[in-house]
Amino acid sequence: MATLATPPSAPADRPAPGPQPSAAPGPHAGAAGPRDGEGPGRRVASVVAVALLVAGAGLAFDGVFPMDALLPVVAVAAGVPSVLSLLVSGRLPLWGVVPVQALAWLTAVSATVFREEAWLGFLPGPAAVRAALTGVREAGGRLLTTILPAAPDSTAIVLVSFLVWAAAAAGAELALRSRAVLLPAVAALPVLAVAVVLGVAGAGSTVPYAAGFAGLALLLALVRSGRPAGTIAAGVPLLVGLVLVAAVAGPVLPMAGRPYDVRELVDQPPPRPINGVSALDQVSAWLQNPQRELFTVSTSSEANLRLAVLDTFDGVSWTSNAGFVPTGGRVPGQPGARDSVVQRFTVQRLPGPWLPAADRPLLVTGPGIVVDPATGMLAGTQAREGMTYQVTSGIRRFTTEELRGATAADDPAARALPDGPDGRTPPQRARLGRIARRATEGARSPAQQAAKLAAYLRKLAVNDVNAPPGHGYRSIEFFLTESKRGTTEQFAASFALLARSIGLPSRIAVGFRPGTAHESSGAGRDTGRAQGAGAGRAGTGEQLTGTETRAGAETVAGQRESGAGERGSGGVRQVRAGDVLAWAEVEFKGIGWVPFYPTPSRTRAGEGGDVAEGAPKQAKEIEQAINDDSSQPEPDKTPTGQASRQPRPVPDGTSWTLMWAVIPAVLLASYLLAAGIVPFVRRTRRRRGASAAARVMGAWRETVSRLRAAGIPVASGALTAGEVAHLAEEALGPGAQEPLTTLADLANLATFGGAPVDDADAELAWRHHATVDGLVRRRSGVARRLVTRLSPLSLLG
Repeated sequence: MATLATPPSAPADRPAPGPQPSAAPGPHAGAAGPRDGEGPGRRVASVVAVALLVAGAGLAFDGVFPMDALLPVVAVAAGVPSVLSLLVSGRLPLWGVVPVQALAWLTAVSATVFREEAWLGFLPGPAAVRAALTGVREAGGRLLTTILPAAPDSTAIVLVSFLVWAAAAAGAELALRSRAVLLPAVAALPVLAVAVVLGVAGAGSTVPYAAGFAGLALLLALVRSGRPAGTIAAGVPLLVGLVLVAAVAGPVLPMAGRPYDVRELVDQPPPRPINGVSALDQVSAWLQNPQRELFTVSTSSEANLRLAVLDTFDGVSWTSNAGFVPTGGRVPGQPGARDSVVQRFTVQRLPGPWLPAADRPLLVTGPGIVVDPATGMLAGTQAREGMTYQVTSGIRRFTTEELRGATAADDPAARALPDGPDGRTPPQRARLGRIARRATEGARSPAQQAAKLAAYLRKLAVNDVNAPPGHGYRSIEFFLTESKRGTTEQFAASFALLARSIGLPSRIAVGFRPGTAHESSGAGRDTGRAQGAGAGRAGTGEQLTGTETRAGAETVAGQRESGAGERGSGGVRQVRAGDVLAWAEVEFKGIGWVPFYPTPSRTRAGEGGDVAEGAPKQAKEIEQAINDDSSQPEPDKTPTGQASRQPRPVPDGTSWTLMWAVIPAVLLASYLLAAGIVPFVRRTRRRRGASAAARVMGAWRETVSRLRAAGIPVASGALTAGEVAHLAEEALGPGAQEPLTTLADLANLATFGGAPVDDADAELAWRHHATVDGLVRRRSGVARRLVTRLSPLSLLG
């Protein structure tokens, strides 16, 4: 900016210099208190901006609570205290506002979250007050030990209500009682901080909310800066652009990874075990009563429904090591491509606390459902007849290529073959190893070992629903060497023990086939009529004889193999006890647990001896491809006998390429938006200055900026206003002499107070600026003007 020299004597038509009237106090002058001269409209606008800022911070709890439960809580907690602050402003001191806000908050949470404890369903009685305060105190610990998001009806949401209400009340009081521009925004920072810390383990990202918070804070600064409404309106598009840039670019930046999870610092309570009869122990009983209706499921998927995962063997029985924790609906996922499937279940006569679902649940809604994060098993603390729940599952897709080169996972617990209950080494372990090695002879990879093992069992024994139960060492040895007749219980248990004997980590899954079309359809009625008289008595719970059981179960199996009355049609399906199925799973490094189906078909055992019971089409194709593959070279072995570590695939660079293409485009668009808006906002602000002198100086600064941008050498800070006018006149011609000289004189008067300036002088200054601007435009070509407009100097003014 050019230096303004002391002006010459004032023109004759101006009054002589003298004492000037005192200037009105600026927006930050004086002691703290209501802003002097601030109208009701601006005060209301400040409180509204604070409420929006606090609400934006409260919505950052999106990953902690479902949005449909969070939105009304945040709206009430941000809006009500802001209105209260406006109503009592000037009527109560600060110490009187605090109890009013506290009482209002207790009333609000009593009428919403703690209605059962409240007087008359909405008044904050002692029980409701105690519940609210206890809820705030314990909510953090509960959320740190819950799979997020929390349940929609969780009382832990009282923490959000408390934080947002307190921030809104504090921010509104700061906006009404202080002159600081950004101080009210500080009240909302703790809300955003707590949301970020608690939401690390939740779904989604808090980066967009942080960007929105920054934009709303800048909006609050604009509102409270005392600028005209036009200036504020002109600044809003720029703020929106900046927020969009931050929201889009933030999540894809290299440094925007998932932040540190504070849960690692918290001693997590041990997951709650759920006791009950082992699902594997119930297989034989279910097969003896095949027509017992267990549950219905509405889905179009053909996937088997998994009930329980049994991963611990003690020499006699298989049990589950699952530990269940509460969930508001989300189930932690596992890597791998998955197809999403939605199922809606209705429990009928399904015993035990476990709840079926297809493959790996991702989302679940229902009363009192808990989940084991490791296996995805579901259980119901309120499981009862008539209970309904909905599950969205991810059906894992495996390919032959990834299984061919897969190595067994390093999971000692899943390979353990323990001693017997008496502490002695059971002789069956050595025999199991010999059988497994003979069954997998010639296998070139762990996946081929598992596939050969499943095929061996299907050819070795017969699927007999009347075989005696049992899956301990002795029972499995008898099944493999003597009887060679068993149910799906013995086939799955044999596979798991044989796999462990050759170093494959394995476990057992118990579940059900997809079921048959519900009896409301014609196909379902035909299936029901085909079960026979004995099956009809079984549906009432009467025990069947061995002959009747065999006939009923094999009739169901025969219809299932032929496709009669099921699959294809989708809709509601009836799952009965005869649909029970057990299979085995083997864990592979980098892939996870892969299912194998060692149980042969009950009705097609004579057709080649290798037809799997209940195996999905994908599993059959993959197993056949692995077994038939003889061209793949044998993987190198490490000294421990395990297959060598496979090289990790090179990360896909598509996302990085997209990121480096999107970020420059977004930044360029933001810069162009700023280059178009900032000069206009600055010019408008200068033209609407608070005083005539400020408007005169605004016209002079705009003129000097235009001259400098046109290449006229007026940028030196040592030049006086007269020297600037003389240099510009030489460049623009004689037509610029009068407007430039008058502008320089008015600028000197406004700066040094040689004579007072009035509104007429301000209007004259801006008219002369327009004249000089026109001369500059005629001197510069279109290209020069475009370069000037897009130059970074245009943002500096």
